[in-house]
Amino acid sequence: MHCSVHWLCCGAIVMACMPSVALAQSSVNPDMSILPRFVLKTNDGERLAEGIREFSRPDFAFEELELAAQAYLNPFAKADVVFAIAGPDIEGSSLGLEEVYATVLRGLPLDLNMRFGKYRAEFGKINMTHPHAWPFVTQPLSQERFLGEGGLNDLGVSVSLLLPTGDVYSKLTLDLLRGGSIGDASGIPDSTGASPLYATSARVMGFFPLNDESDLEIGLSGYTGIHDPYNRERFWYGNLDVKYKYKPDAYTSLVVQGEVLQNTRKARQNRALAVYRDAAGNPAGQTVRSTGLYVFADYQFMKLYSVGVRYDWTQAPYSTDDRAQAIAVFLGYYPVEETLGVRLHYQHTRTEIPGESRSVNLIALQALFSLGPHKAHPF
Repeated sequence: MHCSVHWLCCGAIVMACMPSVALAQSSVNPDMSILPRFVLKTNDGERLAEGIREFSRPDFAFEELELAAQAYLNPFAKADVVFAIAGPDIEGSSLGLEEVYATVLRGLPLDLNMRFGKYRAEFGKINMTHPHAWPFVTQPLSQERFLGEGGLNDLGVSVSLLLPTGDVYSKLTLDLLRGGSIGDASGIPDSTGASPLYATSARVMGFFPLNDESDLEIGLSGYTGIHDPYNRERFWYGNLDVKYKYKPDAYTSLVVQGEVLQNTRKARQNRALAVYRDAAGNPAGQTVRSTGLYVFADYQFMKLYSVGVRYDWTQAPYSTDDRAQAIAVFLGYYPVEETLGVRLHYQHTRTEIPGESRSVNLIALQALFSLGPHKAHPF
């Protein structure tokens, strides 16, 4: 624990001091934020193998601490750095680098924006959002299965430009990525020692003001890379995201958001390296097409409170027979402002594989706060 705190303090001091020696920077000190998350949770699925369904003793755990720094490098560019200490072992946790990237906002031909470094790619909508900004506690099942627990977060370079669509704000973003996050998420882990093959992603979005109180955002994304480093097999993701927001006043809002992801991949073996075989038992490659989706509604009232519901349904990257669905209900309390949040989350999850099905109930109470300008829950 002392080692983690030592490195955390060193990182904060270095990031606070470095800009002061760069005379070209327009900001002397970056905006610094610290965001820890804690959770108290229990579920009734830990003893199902014994034929016993009972809730486990509630476990109070440390989820994650984020240390974020943002500042303009000069009038044309800004930089973001996000360190993270992941739980649940707060004593043995170490400081890791979650994101570090620079964004060129102006000065390029065609008014292009450019981003480079390690970052959450603009694939879908929720992938760009850190977990502390979700209105619920758990990650949607489709995102966890197809993008991994950490989401699509990779080394790369991105360019984006505004499209000439008149009064409708629309943007096209293209990413060239190292491909290192594929094996950790929905691909086969690579032990060849070779550098990962590149992956690419793209998203086009449109923002439609419906009236003075509501707006609609629609995005279409694609993502492709090598999921099997041994046979050089490729996957393709297509994703549709929709977000509707209604905000009649400063104390009330309704957000409805959902995504549908379609996976297509050529495969000779699955993630467990089990070879696909035909009816005669001979090795035979196949094309796997599977789908995942989520949709949620989050209603904020009296500024301090929110209540919502989420539905998940998903298959698996390598199988249409491996399915899961969930229904979640969540409540939020944000006293005075979004620098402190408490969330109560209930989720019923049912998973099905050939010959077996199981359901688990989860109850979680999450507490989080933020020191600095990076808020715990922006509406």
